[in-house]
Amino acid sequence: MAIQKVDSRAGWAARNPLLLSGEIGLEEETGNQKIGNGRQEWNRLQYFGSPGYWAEFSSDTDQTTTADTPTEVTFNKANEDNIGVKVISDSRLTIDHPGVYVFEINLQLSNNDTQIHDVHFWLRKNNAGDAGNLDLTTNVASVIEKHGGIQGANNLLLDHTLKLATGDYIQIMWAPTDANISLKAGAAGSSPYVRPSRPSVVCNVFQIAGA
Repeated sequence: MAIQKVDSRAGWAARNPLLLSGEIGLEEETGNQKIGNGRQEWNRLQYFGSPGYWAEFSSDTDQTTTADTPTEVTFNKANEDNIGVKVISDSRLTIDHPGVYVFEINLQLSNNDTQIHDVHFWLRKNNAGDAGNLDLTTNVASVIEKHGGIQGANNLLLDHTLKLATGDYIQIMWAPTDANISLKAGAAGSSPYVRPSRPSVVCNVFQIAGA
């Protein structure tokens, strides 16, 4: 039967014990585990699995900005079962426990102009200025023009995996080439069929590994 020992993250790192083969060490404040192999000390072992921290955030309001101006995507709704991830100041997706996290972001784009326009999205870490911009996270979408009195629409999915520490936060930034581009929410529909309301943005965050 496996033996489980418990200590703080700092305590494990400071003691750096050699766990026996199959012996389990638990970090009390993070829920992360390591399993011994009888050969490597604690600090050389990889974390095993994850405690399953996750969250879903969304917005039921339209979001606008001026042309060519980096702006934070905001959230005003949170799943009541969220655990280990919270939103601060409406835009800062903040991690409570260290680990490897997947961010899946769905954006509902709308164009109220008669010309096609582009919009860029990217991730920003721990910084309200561009010093926090993360390399290789920019995506661009072209949104078709207004037609038949209906605003042009597009849907963009962003998917990134990040290794984060306690207290790290991620912001989703956007900058359209024209102010007629918005993030568009939608009311529930009843004709020609019943359908639920549409958020302007949804972000799901999943911890996939300890770190």
